[in-house]
Amino acid sequence: MPSSKRPNILLIEADQMAAFPLSFCDPRGQALTPNLDALAEAGVMFANAYCNSPLCCPSRASKFTGQLPSAHEVWGNGSEFRASLPTMMHFLRSAGYRTVASGKTHFIGPDQLHGFDRRLTTDMYPSNFDWTIDWKPNVEHRPGTSVKKLDISGPCRTNNQILYDTETQYRAVEFLRYEALNQPQRPFFLHVSFTQPHDSYQSIPKYLDAYRDIPIEAPRVPDEPVPNPVTEWLKIHHGIDRYPPSAERVIASRRAYYAMISHIDDLVGQMVDELKRLGLYEDTIIVFCSDHGDMMGERGMWFKRTFHEHSLKVPLLFHAPGRFAARRVREIVSLADLCPTLAEIGGAADASDRFGSPDSDSFVRLLYGDGAGWKDQAIAEYFGPGVEEPWLTIRRGPHKYVIIRNHPAMLFNVADDPDELHNLIDEPDHATIREQLHGALMRDLDLDALTLKAIASKQTRRFLHEAMEGSEGYVWDYQPTFEADAQYVRGVNHPTTC
Repeated sequence: MPSSKRPNILLIEADQMAAFPLSFCDPRGQALTPNLDALAEAGVMFANAYCNSPLCCPSRASKFTGQLPSAHEVWGNGSEFRASLPTMMHFLRSAGYRTVASGKTHFIGPDQLHGFDRRLTTDMYPSNFDWTIDWKPNVEHRPGTSVKKLDISGPCRTNNQILYDTETQYRAVEFLRYEALNQPQRPFFLHVSFTQPHDSYQSIPKYLDAYRDIPIEAPRVPDEPVPNPVTEWLKIHHGIDRYPPSAERVIASRRAYYAMISHIDDLVGQMVDELKRLGLYEDTIIVFCSDHGDMMGERGMWFKRTFHEHSLKVPLLFHAPGRFAARRVREIVSLADLCPTLAEIGGAADASDRFGSPDSDSFVRLLYGDGAGWKDQAIAEYFGPGVEEPWLTIRRGPHKYVIIRNHPAMLFNVADDPDELHNLIDEPDHATIREQLHGALMRDLDLDALTLKAIASKQTRRFLHEAMEGSEGYVWDYQPTFEADAQYVRGVNHPTTC
């Protein structure tokens, strides 16, 4: 039985892991994930969880703050995450939690903590404005995000992602053994954030070989059947129009992607075993999610940045059998809702209510099976690279409504049409729902003003980067510190628990 003290919270996050390959999310899923399957079977699995922007930095900023991109203004992967924004870490820390991160946070700017007491690793990517991409009249092919990288999909001996995830796992387990076990009086919030299965898609034989005899399915919808300017822009951005992947490359990439998912599943299993071995398991709520999905060749698209289900929908599960009965939640939630939810679980609801965001709500009651009055919607916004105009979407109930600035809107019934093949925007019997969703999505937003604001921000950051590049003072990458002279038996308070 769990103790009466506030629970530890272990938030495990994968990078670019879509929901569709996971059998606990989609019965057609082909990824082999026995450890995640076990957590989902005994936990609360959210069948309709969405990111708030299908891009790393904006999505993570929404998860941490509960705000949408139009509010937190993390427009893309080179946008500063302002230090003045309250986060779930601030809320939990105000309630007495130790807040620790191992792995990727993707914070841009001089504040590399945002409410974490400490970080156990550096980040995967640059923390300055180097990745700021200016908006120009026409999208351009970007070699760094090109489908040319599919040419190397397959086996490898090691790579940066494997090395990074190995360190992330080691430091997280070290924290559990050295600090969490020996300071039981104070609950912890540990965020463990891996970089797989982000492209490029490569894995070691241990995981690839598990798929050797599995016929990997091709994309269900290989080409875009619905006219969509964003698709055309992204085909240029990702070089899909220049370097269309062959059928063999598509299958090889999907196989390697699934193998990377199996690698993450293995790491999750190891961490769960460690919690059990250390006696922390009963008092720890395990949360698993991803920052966004991956198109993986569906509709001829790759990577993220689209509002189709493969890019926007994410796995989300809570595992704490002593607290929450196993169930499958059908109501719609978003990653932004994680912020007030974890704050409430940690006893920081008052702080979250006072300083939190109107863009998100705690779904603690859904964890207990009470869906009465839940908003049942998720909003996503995209102001990042690869598109010529920003676009926004809302999923409410069975419908998804999409706005592209200066272009026709789109409407789909995702429940009846999960592949989004039939645009209902001009059908008279959908006029009422179209108007309702438009009002809920736009709220009081001035999309033209937001677009100008995002453009100005990109241009300013691009100038600042070019002006400061090479300066000794322009270094924001996190440098983890370890006091070797106080480790092991050299420390005054060295661990004695056995």
